[in-house]
Amino acid sequence: MTTPFGHHTLHNSIGIMTTQAEGDPPFLNRGFYRRLCLLGHRFGLNVFVFTSRSIDWQSREVTGYFYEASSRQWVAEPFPLPPVIYDRCFFSSKRQYAEYRAVLSRLKEHTSVRLLGNGLRSKWAVQQLLQADGRFDRHLPHTEVLRSMRTLTAWLQARSEAVLKPQGGSQGRGVLLVRRADTGADGTFEVRGRDARNHCIEHRFTDAGAMLRWLRRFVGQRDYLLQQYLRLQSAGGASYDVRALAQKDGAGRWRLTGMAVRRGQEGSLTSNLSGGGTVEPAADFLAREFGRVRAAELIDRLTQLSADLPEALESRHGRLVELGIDFGVDIDGNIWILELNSKPGRSIFTYLRDDQARLEAAANPLRYARYLLHQSTPASGQTRGQSQPLLKANIKSSYLCEGHNS
Repeated sequence: MTTPFGHHTLHNSIGIMTTQAEGDPPFLNRGFYRRLCLLGHRFGLNVFVFTSRSIDWQSREVTGYFYEASSRQWVAEPFPLPPVIYDRCFFSSKRQYAEYRAVLSRLKEHTSVRLLGNGLRSKWAVQQLLQADGRFDRHLPHTEVLRSMRTLTAWLQARSEAVLKPQGGSQGRGVLLVRRADTGADGTFEVRGRDARNHCIEHRFTDAGAMLRWLRRFVGQRDYLLQQYLRLQSAGGASYDVRALAQKDGAGRWRLTGMAVRRGQEGSLTSNLSGGGTVEPAADFLAREFGRVRAAELIDRLTQLSADLPEALESRHGRLVELGIDFGVDIDGNIWILELNSKPGRSIFTYLRDDQARLEAAANPLRYARYLLHQSTPASGQTRGQSQPLLKANIKSSYLCEGHNS
């Protein structure tokens, strides 16, 4: 068998595994993967893309696509299973997720193949990992599994409001705020947020039973969490969060690639860019909200948490290559850990027009992949590819990646 790279360089190959989609080539995020292929060539790496459905287990080959710069085209070729795989699979259904887990299990049977990082599982699983660590207790919102509508009823009897979050969701889709009216005797309930298509929704119910029936239909068969409602708004009333990106570099050390504030539209429950949010530097935004001195203290704490969280997760979950972290800062200046994403995207750099940060965010996984490829034996007492201490970037002038889509 021949490949466009030749047998003699196959050991420098990296396969990007992604989800099958319609089109030619049969995957989304082609711009991001094209950039990785071109960067790989600069690093002396042969980077190609394949889908999890294209693996021929009998021959141990995949149908891969490499980007040919001279013709500006994607070219399909058969490749052996690559020695390092960068997992960029996403799923929109339980069936897709089950197929993906089956593929991962079979890949892990091949000792010659290493995953660049092991994807985090559900939000609840991550919450439990962080609770077990113990260092982050004061930064974790109270969270429970929504086992039935009785769980929500009991929650609302103890508290006047709750956030419902899908365990496998992203970009604010399906997130709701349920609030019981504090005044009056009419038993009014308000529900607002976004549906599965990311459209804004808002309903008012004068009967708890009607609200619960509507929520039961809305949730359906999806797994949901109940979470403490936090007042994460600016002085002007806009919702916002702070997003940080930590990545491993070419020496296997964690680096803080950047940090930024993502601000939602007025009245929006979430601040996701897909819902019309905007982006600006974290230090400047926090200085306007809290003053320069308090903002500097917040940045220091956010930076320290961005160093501690990857190490804590790796020690309990396994190797990671990058971590997108969503923080909330409430109106009193308390920091909350909202979400962790082991497959962050990069589109926020486009919004910020920060080409250098955009390049670094794309290049770091390849640098770490090259490090893994060139490692001969792990150091004594250290797992191959395990993290070293995080190196802090100058986050006053660098920014973060937008989670999930590239």
